[in-house]
Amino acid sequence: MKRIKKILVLCLIILIVGSAGTAYLVYRTFLVPTGRLAEPMVVVVEEGDTLAKTAEVLKERGAILDERLFVSVARYLGAEKQIKAGEYKIDPAMSPKDILVMLIKGRVIEYPFTVPEGLNIYQVADLLAEKGFVDRDEFLRFTTDKDFIASLGIEAPTLEGYLFPDTYRVNRSMREPQIITLMVTRFLDVLGQEKENSRTEATRTDYEMLILASIVEKETGAAAERPLVSAVFTNRLTKEMKLDSCATVIYGIWDRFDGNLTQRDLTTWTSYNTYMNPGLPPGPICSPGRESIAAAMSPADVDYLYFVSKNDGTSYFSSTLSEHNRAVYEYQILRKHRK
Repeated sequence: MKRIKKILVLCLIILIVGSAGTAYLVYRTFLVPTGRLAEPMVVVVEEGDTLAKTAEVLKERGAILDERLFVSVARYLGAEKQIKAGEYKIDPAMSPKDILVMLIKGRVIEYPFTVPEGLNIYQVADLLAEKGFVDRDEFLRFTTDKDFIASLGIEAPTLEGYLFPDTYRVNRSMREPQIITLMVTRFLDVLGQEKENSRTEATRTDYEMLILASIVEKETGAAAERPLVSAVFTNRLTKEMKLDSCATVIYGIWDRFDGNLTQRDLTTWTSYNTYMNPGLPPGPICSPGRESIAAAMSPADVDYLYFVSKNDGTSYFSSTLSEHNRAVYEYQILRKHRK
């Protein structure tokens, strides 16, 4: 705001004390639109571009009439080296003064993108790479860079689980670390909020809770069932039963999984195979949403130990193995025979 006032004061002084010719020149070349733009256009200021180069491009594109006056005003404001890199949308109604203010304030074009719940880091990298926001390999490199992870205040081997599913707005000048930081910061905000809202005393570390939340996220698409699914896995952990989660098995074979989980996959050892290994897997298997995080913190007060899909988006929950086996027969085996 102070710089805008300085621009206006400078122009006012020139208009008052300058000759009529000078006053008109300033008015015509700096305070009103050039009239040379028929429609909005996009100008890209690259990292390292000088103000003079930017002004030259603006003149060539018809956005300003006098690059020397444009540069002189910016120097007077002490903003010569404060022009922000990025993409800028210039409307025909914008004067050179408006454009200079926009460049100083860094009002770049922003693009929204949405990360759905339940994606793992590889899927997030693919999503952002497809939109042209990141280089996939570079993005994944930062999600496993120990020093970068530590700089975010995270104690984990990777950022799996920390790329919070939400809608973000980014600009083309942002690089992989900035985008990742945006997502991790959002996760930490949501985690803090849910910890405050939770009425259940914490019995696990934040990382263990995140692992559990990621499993809950992948094991059900029904929001109302998340506390029940959380209860099943929590009860199994308490009783030192294996989790028997297909979702963790799939994550362990992600690089070769073709969408069809086989009996061989269930009996092939990986550190994420919870049919073979007790307790939680070594890390999260996806980025859980807020509801799954809340469910992991506050599981339902039930004694369920099993659940099976009813093939309608919901599950049947059981407390005993015999009841579970009957449900498997009804909802899985009979269903296959009816086809």
